[in-house]
Amino acid sequence: MKIRDAENKIIFSNFISLSFLQGVNLLLPLITFPYLVKSLGIEIYGLIMFAQAFIAYFSLIGDYGFNFSGTREVARYKNDLKKLIRTYNAILSARLILTLVGFFIMTVIVFSVDRFSNDWKLYFLTYGIVFGNALFPTWFFQGLEKMKFITILSVTAKTFFTISIFFFVKNSDDFLFVPLINSLASIFVGLVALFLVNRRFKIPFKAPKLKHIIIQFKNGWYIFISKISTNLYTATTTFILGLLTNNTTVGYYSIAEKVVRIITSIFLPFTQAIYPNIVQLVEKSREEAILKLKIIIKYSLLISIIVWIVSFLFAEPLFYMVFGNDVKHSIYIFKILSPLIIILPSAVILFNLTLLPFNMDAYFFRIYMSGALLNILLVICFLYILELSAIGAALSLLICELFLTLYAIVLLNKKNIKLFS
Repeated sequence: MKIRDAENKIIFSNFISLSFLQGVNLLLPLITFPYLVKSLGIEIYGLIMFAQAFIAYFSLIGDYGFNFSGTREVARYKNDLKKLIRTYNAILSARLILTLVGFFIMTVIVFSVDRFSNDWKLYFLTYGIVFGNALFPTWFFQGLEKMKFITILSVTAKTFFTISIFFFVKNSDDFLFVPLINSLASIFVGLVALFLVNRRFKIPFKAPKLKHIIIQFKNGWYIFISKISTNLYTATTTFILGLLTNNTTVGYYSIAEKVVRIITSIFLPFTQAIYPNIVQLVEKSREEAILKLKIIIKYSLLISIIVWIVSFLFAEPLFYMVFGNDVKHSIYIFKILSPLIIILPSAVILFNLTLLPFNMDAYFFRIYMSGALLNILLVICFLYILELSAIGAALSLLICELFLTLYAIVLLNKKNIKLFS
């Protein structure tokens, strides 16, 4: 009983830390997001979102699958210092290697294609975020269930970004300050985090053996491929939309999608806080883990349905109040995407809290790859053949997310993990 109480206290503490972080993540974008749209204009804002969608591919390469496989490894070895140090150094080194490889590839692409070379400074400044992400060991803190460190450092970076945006960005001529400030904040907190790991947790940085790096690559492989598949129907949709249309259209679509992502992010603190606990619980008792997941998804559905109803009913007045009068197209797109407010929280539970803790990485990959192939077909159909532009992009994303969620439910049922029974 004492062990269960201690576990619940850890989960609650991590939940509070991540809830505070998510509160900041919700509040600060609600301040800077509308300000940037109004100050830069829809077209320039769309250009910045296009650059972020492009750089997201390289961020994906740098992350690999370590944010999940690394968390899982750290959670398993948290009481074995030797293995913990080995795992930490192998993953950190692997991430930095991949980030440097990605930088080289990005450089070649940018200076080889006119669409990118015209704004080469924007892409290079945006890439700083990739370096910052590689340095920041979210997976380490999450695996040790020390989420307060993630909260403190992330809030510091986001606060710096918010204050600096209002100070440096006044009109469309200042748009390069947006990626510059974002990158500097990301790199700074990444370096502070590494210093903290060394001093607070006594984890020294040592050059790992090649075989240990290879082991971590193998551990994260299926998750990495799955994340690539995920990117093929998230950032890729924005990226292709920018290639086939213009920055203004990307701007309208990005506003709507970002609002949906902000709303659904209110569910992330709990899923991140509970993940290490589910990993350990699965190893102790499969039945107990399934029972807990059933309760989690039940209440998640109830809350998400209420949030969706409120968001749909008040979308129009809120959009006009926050972004101004020139966002009519974004409202239409938001209403098409709004069912994701119900779908995405359930999908996170099915994939991140169920498939991965139950070591079903291969199925995780299979489902996302199916979604990626479906999205390619839908994007070709909606954007290229039917020329539905931003509305087509929204329909493609919605259909893919629904398909993936239903696929995961069917597969888990076959494995006798029936969370909706």
